[in-house]
Amino acid sequence: MIWEYWQHLTTPTAIVLAKEMGFLKESIALASRAKRCKATWNPHYQNCQASIVQAVQRSVGRRSVLIFGAGSLRDIPLAYLAQQFHQVILVDLVFLKSARAQAQSFDNVVLIEHDVTESLQGFYTQQTHVEQPQAWLNDASIDLVISLNLITQLPLIPVRWLLSHGALTELQADKLAKKIIYGHLHYLKQFAGEVCLIADEYGVEYDKAGKETDKVDPWWGIEPPKAVQNWSWELMPLGEQTTQIRQVNHVGVTFF
Repeated sequence: MIWEYWQHLTTPTAIVLAKEMGFLKESIALASRAKRCKATWNPHYQNCQASIVQAVQRSVGRRSVLIFGAGSLRDIPLAYLAQQFHQVILVDLVFLKSARAQAQSFDNVVLIEHDVTESLQGFYTQQTHVEQPQAWLNDASIDLVISLNLITQLPLIPVRWLLSHGALTELQADKLAKKIIYGHLHYLKQFAGEVCLIADEYGVEYDKAGKETDKVDPWWGIEPPKAVQNWSWELMPLGEQTTQIRQVNHVGVTFF
């Protein structure tokens, strides 16, 4: 708790609403969970890194690689990317100090705090319009784009924020979440270079006896793009939130 409090107090945020809406708090909580769940999360990180290497091998050019959802950098083979590309652009709403320190080791790596949905300012003021993102679409040097464990997370905090302020009904929240996800998919497909989407497809909850108790749909009813490879990620081992339930997410990789 002391570490989390200190991170919240000292982490700079270029986008003010990232702290006010809870994105910084969520990022710090995720970092803490990653430490606690190191044994079950590391294989997921390794699979993400291997998929990124595969995406690089598919990419024709080596000018710039653009990664949305860069966050902690744990799932990114940063040294490899820095060797392969003239510029590595890491994008997220929040970067903790550990990520900033890691990125500073490379002259051609830049961290950019940016709202990938380009809609958060409106959500912050209880508006529900979903913008169509435009950033970097006109940058011809972008040869590879990676959306990393991000797309199914995009609606969560905005929907929670708007519901808490009475700006949405439950039905409207479901529709808004779908719009945000569709908006990100459309955005990715507009890039001219190679695009790699790494995302949860679904989650399964099990009791401590190993019996399936529930399924989780992070896509809000949208059918995910067809994945070319998959793996299982034990997101919530027994004892993380409860001693009765564990959750395993199934992750897919799609190339556009």
